[in-house]
Amino acid sequence: MKDKLLSVFKYLFFLILGGGILYLVLKGKDLNKMLEDLKSAEYKYLVASMVFGYAAYLFRALRWVLLLKTMSYKTSVGHATHAIAVGYVANVIFPRAGEIVRCTSLYKVTGIPVNKLFGTVLLERTIDLVMLVACIAMGFALKYNELSSFLGSVSGGAGSGHISNTKLLLIVSLFIILGGLYFFREQLKQSKLYRKVVSLGMGVKEGFQTAYFMRQKELFVLHTLLIWLMYLLMTYICFFSIPETSNLRFLDGLYIMVIGGLGMIVPVQGGLGPYHAAVTLGIVSLGLSETTGITLAVLIHTAQSIMILITGIIAAIVLSFAKRKAVLNEPNKSSSV
Repeated sequence: MKDKLLSVFKYLFFLILGGGILYLVLKGKDLNKMLEDLKSAEYKYLVASMVFGYAAYLFRALRWVLLLKTMSYKTSVGHATHAIAVGYVANVIFPRAGEIVRCTSLYKVTGIPVNKLFGTVLLERTIDLVMLVACIAMGFALKYNELSSFLGSVSGGAGSGHISNTKLLLIVSLFIILGGLYFFREQLKQSKLYRKVVSLGMGVKEGFQTAYFMRQKELFVLHTLLIWLMYLLMTYICFFSIPETSNLRFLDGLYIMVIGGLGMIVPVQGGLGPYHAAVTLGIVSLGLSETTGITLAVLIHTAQSIMILITGIIAAIVLSFAKRKAVLNEPNKSSSV
């Protein structure tokens, strides 16, 4: 009962948090101008953004099939794509639940053990994190001034030559946390959280071992790069939907993709609020207005949300029919014993 109440509380908390952040982003802005910009936007570019977003699903599915093939499990690219789509729509409703839904959805039509599927997903998430860090590093190298401006906005805009109160608080907090972890390390080793972290680490290790022994490593790397290229293109193409951002460069697309990705890390339903705030600050750091930033954030976020919902619903229907028709794959079933 306590766990259910805690889950409900967390869900409502992050929903309210996202709504509150979105309210602060919109507060005091020229909403009439924003609505005019939204109405006059060229929606063909948003449709293209949706296509790039779904293409990322396909490349992600191809990469997943490669991982499963290495573990001697077989599934179609279609089933893998639909499972990924269902996982993404689940993430919109219940943040961080998408991975579990994705694995259970594929299990129901293939019989591949959920724990094996989850191990591959953990590997994917680790690789995605590495790619995000690499993109952030590229962003710092290529757009240093803009990223510095963005981080300054997030931390409260510290004056030059002085350590802001926010930064000082972060440094002190870091030392307190590290000290606490050291002094209570033995007690922590007995906790459920520690065991979960160790278990997670073992799963990631197994996943990396799977990737290491993969025969088609080059193809795996290619699919990974194509996934992130699609993410970049689905952001960049939206620049052309409104005149104010149509002159931004491809590198600006990388920059906004990174900033938006950082906003999506906050476990809020669909990234509503944090994503809009991050993209708005990013656009402002490029020298454009807050209204333009909000408008662009709404366009990108809405386009991808529509794509996620439509493809997720279709995928759920397709997988439900596949589950009824298909008998569990015997090789997969025997492998799970």
